Amino acid sequence: MIGAAFVVAGLIYSGVWHLFTQFVWQHPMLTWLPVLAFFVVGFAAAALRNLGSSGPGSGNPQQAPTEIAGASPAEQIATPQAPAAKPSRFRFSWAASAFMVVLLLGLFFTLLSPREISPEKIDYTVVDELPQQSQPRLLPRAGIRDDPSFRDADEIHLVRDPNSGELLWTGEFQASWLGAASVGVAVKPLDDVVSQSEIIRTGFEHSVSGITPSTLKGKAKLDHPFSGLQYPVLVPNGNDEAFAMEPYVGYEGFPFRTPYFKGVLVYHQDGEIEDLTPEEAAERPELVRTGRIVPEAVARAEAEGLAASDEFKGKIVDGENNSQPFLTAIDRDTTVWLTIINEDKAQGPVKAIVLKDSSTGETKVWTPGDGEKLISTEDVLFQAESLPLKWEEERCCDSEGDSYTVTLREVVEPRLAFKDGKPYYLVTVVPTDDLALAREVEYTLLIDAETGEKLDQFEHVTEGPAADARLQKFFD
Repeated sequence: MIGAAFVVAGLIYSGVWHLFTQFVWQHPMLTWLPVLAFFVVGFAAAALRNLGSSGPGSGNPQQAPTEIAGASPAEQIATPQAPAAKPSRFRFSWAASAFMVVLLLGLFFTLLSPREISPEKIDYTVVDELPQQSQPRLLPRAGIRDDPSFRDADEIHLVRDPNSGELLWTGEFQASWLGAASVGVAVKPLDDVVSQSEIIRTGFEHSVSGITPSTLKGKAKLDHPFSGLQYPVLVPNGNDEAFAMEPYVGYEGFPFRTPYFKGVLVYHQDGEIEDLTPEEAAERPELVRTGRIVPEAVARAEAEGLAASDEFKGKIVDGENNSQPFLTAIDRDTTVWLTIINEDKAQGPVKAIVLKDSSTGETKVWTPGDGEKLISTEDVLFQAESLPLKWEEERCCDSEGDSYTVTLREVVEPRLAFKDGKPYYLVTVVPTDDLALAREVEYTLLIDAETGEKLDQFEHVTEGPAADARLQKFFD
């Protein structure tokens, strides 16, 4: 009993309980609807059966004696009757069948054929021009821990610099999961693979990365038990101060729910939390400048809805670990969530590109015109996977003495960058934990997005800083 109490206390203290409440609300077909169907159908089936057995002529009255010719009344013999069946209160077989039908439908439409946001609910404009310029994503998420400062940082995400408008990787430096004070914010530009990061010593009284009830995450879960809470993003505001933002989503529809933008939490260094509606957040210039108002989950869900529609029928193909959309700065004042929709066939070209403004939510969809063509993310991944490298290795032995296979390298983030009106792909090969290398990024490929030609290959481990500088120089 004491052990169970400790487990419950741990679930509450760490905030793990929020996973259950969110899942129950988000997926009724996998949680409470099968249970409801079990009891409703079980009792209803029993009631209908009892009703049918109690109709006219269906009772079991005492039968009159069978008349025998020439016999006296005392000699008449009563006809024996079977005892009446007792009324059934619950039909378990029907209840179990209903439970399984609802659960299997839920699993099918959640895992195998998920219900997407209807295109009619997405406000978008079709455009025929792509951005002329963008800040290149030279430093993928997998490579940020090459920088020593970020090895001791948590909640590492992108945000727009309030002064330059360019995207920065930020992370909470020397944070505490138990909610103690943090030291500061680690900062590094997205397109700088040469310089070292900067530590802005503007910590929080209760770490943004903390998970206990006194922290941003803990309070957000208590205030929004049924919402999807996005990761918090740290924002240095240029005045030796910082705040954090945590957008969150709600779920609408029944019985299959889809996400919508519900609100934004703003967390200050003294622990104060502001809970803003999307409209209130859009009226705050310091929040708009961050490029982090619109949740990533909503941008992805809408892109999936468009990809499943008849107008843009296609598929979204991602690399390992970090999926689209990718936050992309296309000018000083505009960042977008960019998602690439490929044609729905093997290594087909790009069908559409979704660009959702990450501050205003405005959505534009580029489609290729006559004679225009971009190679797909699937093709880009294939080029990287075709490098003559050792991708897997068989090792010996596991606990049972059998050999096993480990993955040594992965391909991540096939991403677009724009320079002088021309689109390029960058894609990265990174080592897994089973391959010990001096860098977190091993190779970067630069590919012409129109022709598919590999323009250059940057070998960060063997060439070192020279490869970093050469990659950065291409986009300068």
